[in-house]
Amino acid sequence: MSTAQEAEAIRRAEAAERKQSWLQACLVTAAVAGIFSVVVSGTMAVVALRSQAEDMRTADRLAELKVALRDRPMDEALKEQIRDYDVRLRRSFFRRSLATDTGRSLLLAGVAVFLISLKSAMVLRRKLPMPKAETPVPGLVARLARSSRWAVAAVGLVLALAAAGLVVTASSILVRPVAGEQAASYPSDEEVAKNVPGFRGPGGLGISAYTNVPISWNGKTGEGIVWKTPVPLGAPSSPIVWGDRIFLTGSSKKLLEVYCFDLADGKLLWQHEAAGIPGSPAERPKVMEGVEWAPSTPATDGARVYAIFATGDVLAVDYSGKRVWARNLGTPDNHYGHASSLAMWRNLVIIQYDQATSDDKKSKLIALDGATGRTVWETKRDSPQTWATPLVAKTPKGDQIICSGDPFLCGYDAASGKELWRAECLGGEIAPSPTYANGVAYTANAGSYATAVRTDGTGDVTKSHILWKAEDGLPDICSPLTNGELVWALTTGGLLTCYDAKTGKRVWEKDFEQNCEASPSLAGGWVLVTTLKGVTHFVAAARELKVLGKAELGEGCRTSPAFLDGRIIIRGEKHLFCIGKK
Repeated sequence: MSTAQEAEAIRRAEAAERKQSWLQACLVTAAVAGIFSVVVSGTMAVVALRSQAEDMRTADRLAELKVALRDRPMDEALKEQIRDYDVRLRRSFFRRSLATDTGRSLLLAGVAVFLISLKSAMVLRRKLPMPKAETPVPGLVARLARSSRWAVAAVGLVLALAAAGLVVTASSILVRPVAGEQAASYPSDEEVAKNVPGFRGPGGLGISAYTNVPISWNGKTGEGIVWKTPVPLGAPSSPIVWGDRIFLTGSSKKLLEVYCFDLADGKLLWQHEAAGIPGSPAERPKVMEGVEWAPSTPATDGARVYAIFATGDVLAVDYSGKRVWARNLGTPDNHYGHASSLAMWRNLVIIQYDQATSDDKKSKLIALDGATGRTVWETKRDSPQTWATPLVAKTPKGDQIICSGDPFLCGYDAASGKELWRAECLGGEIAPSPTYANGVAYTANAGSYATAVRTDGTGDVTKSHILWKAEDGLPDICSPLTNGELVWALTTGGLLTCYDAKTGKRVWEKDFEQNCEASPSLAGGWVLVTTLKGVTHFVAAARELKVLGKAELGEGCRTSPAFLDGRIIIRGEKHLFCIGKK
């Protein structure tokens, strides 16, 4: 054989082996794509069946609860369960829709690759030449065969790894939550109810989650006092509690601080100075004497404690006392000083930042991400400066943030901050915070009215959703209290007025003849009224006026109590008290 013929034979043999390698690669690709398609379709079927079964159980339970609601139409806990199950069904629907769309796309891609690879293999096999090498080249066939096998093995390995990655990705996509739905990065309603996460306890309602609260103590003799510990700096902010930790704030002319105490023995675990915050004013704003710079009650979500001061500084501190983030919201334009307390909704820190006049357009409602401090949403308010705390209410139309202002009481969507409704019913310098029960918000302020407003409206609901107005015993500092049947309002002079929650008719009134700044609370069937001298009076939460008695703290008090299982935490002028049986 001539040299030219030998070269031609080698070229043909190499070409044939290359086509053989491509043929095997196409067959491997088709096999992998086929297996991938089967896995995706199987995963879709399993997820669909499991989701359907879970939805059927949820739907059955929802139907049972709705039947039970007919017999118990005023059962708020039952209504909350119904809302929770309804949300589960909605979320499941969107997850299933996302999974179906994603699965179809993956399945279509897998089938397309399978068909293309199979078609290519058929073409290669049909056109595969049959070379006729008269004289075999020594070692060429074996060499090319080994190369072919290594090439096919490499292609198969790459395709197998890609398929495995796609299967894992597909499974993840098929079962992942819908966009925007958060994992459990915030406490459950059950956890919140067991603790005191902010001003006036769970929901900001001033109602104890426990009925076994103490009704007798004496701070001077030590009777009923589990422990008593001094607080480094004073302030009218109230204590909050989560687990075994108690949090407070304090201020002086030089310091702004956050404190953490041990619930078991009252030991001061740490104190964190709110200093070195970017944007914090070099000169502190003027505030009213006695209010100082830490009148706002902090808030907590079980992971961090959040505090705001009259400087506009707001910060987050973890439970070890380490700062997580801090920022300044701008020095508040407020002639008494900023005093609104913080509220929490899921992972958001809610701040009612009312200031200046309505014409200045400086007021706003702000939601910050608890983990980072970034602004999640911000809504302008046409209210002048106020000192009320926003209330987070679970209404039939969803979670709302209810804010008092001049002249409007407003409801906002908790997730977006969008204003839902407003009712013109307030006026003057507003410090009392609203309260809520059974789909109705209650508010009161001296110089205007005590008012009941339905929370299921849209837009201006002044003419359509105000249930009643009253003019007796209007507070100027203390927030109203309701159990859904009765409403109580406490004046600074110590006059407690009881209204009918449905009609607004005055049921009774009691004058304690002592000044009060702490808002009334409800625990164990009793309304607790604490005077500036630190005397707590117990009045039956009933239509008939009945005074049980009183308990003395032994020092002045301006703050709201924190109710726990068999315990009450109260902040006095100088000390923090744990009340209960030792």
